[in-house]
Amino acid sequence: MNLKKDELTFVDSLAALRSEAGTKAMPAIPSRLPLSQIRFATAVFQPRNIDVAFLASDSHVKSLSEAIKNTESHDLDPVTIWWGGASWYVIDGHHRVEAYRMALTSDSKLRIDNIPVTAFAGTVNEAIRRAAALNSKDKLPMSKTDKLERAWKLVCLDDDWTGDEIRDDTSISIRTIATMRGEKRRLEADPEGGAVLALSWEEVKRALNKELPKDGWEEKLAIEWQKRLVKLFGTKLAQQPEIAARALELYSERLPQELIRQWVEEVRSIVEHNPRLLDEPEF
Repeated sequence: MNLKKDELTFVDSLAALRSEAGTKAMPAIPSRLPLSQIRFATAVFQPRNIDVAFLASDSHVKSLSEAIKNTESHDLDPVTIWWGGASWYVIDGHHRVEAYRMALTSDSKLRIDNIPVTAFAGTVNEAIRRAAALNSKDKLPMSKTDKLERAWKLVCLDDDWTGDEIRDDTSISIRTIATMRGEKRRLEADPEGGAVLALSWEEVKRALNKELPKDGWEEKLAIEWQKRLVKLFGTKLAQQPEIAARALELYSERLPQELIRQWVEEVRSIVEHNPRLLDEPEF
């Protein structure tokens, strides 16, 4: 399955994984695995919207591919895998797997028999949560929309997960998670509410008129600016945020304050994780 296009929805892909459970006994836990034995269930285990973040993802994969070819061992950090019942699935490291494949395609002399892996043991729900936690700390940043959507999915999957646990896994604030729980209960009590897991958080908000969707031209322009930034800077802005922050401040003294207004959710979550951060002069 191609990382850039998953034809299954989250609900359909999850149903397929659940139907696969118990098909075969889990083999011995590997430390390395051939690429041919690693499968993707992107809709379930990749929290990022690959179509929206295509250029950033493509640039990231190309950089990793070059690192593979230029490293003596040809190894990147281990990919986290999970046994679905018939196959091993990537729950963290989708871009690394794509990078190995790209490196092999672009260099016919390269020989990579297998890649380093770390196995995660647990239910499919636990694997989804683990994927969210690992990806939220990945070097390729997740958008606010992707984090909110993954938090909503975790809220819908298991009522026993606490707000603190979901916040730690997704970086979404307790306040917003509490709002999601309330909307989930309301929808489940509504005979016409439908299956909550099949709804996206954006759809829930629109139905409640809690947040009007952005005008199409704004979103299109934002994506165009994103493409320009990726072409100009690659991943440098994410890798050196202190320099990026200073550059934006030099560009406009008001811009940092306005960005914080736009990123209230992120700021709230950061402060929740580290309340003393507000006392630090660097903040």
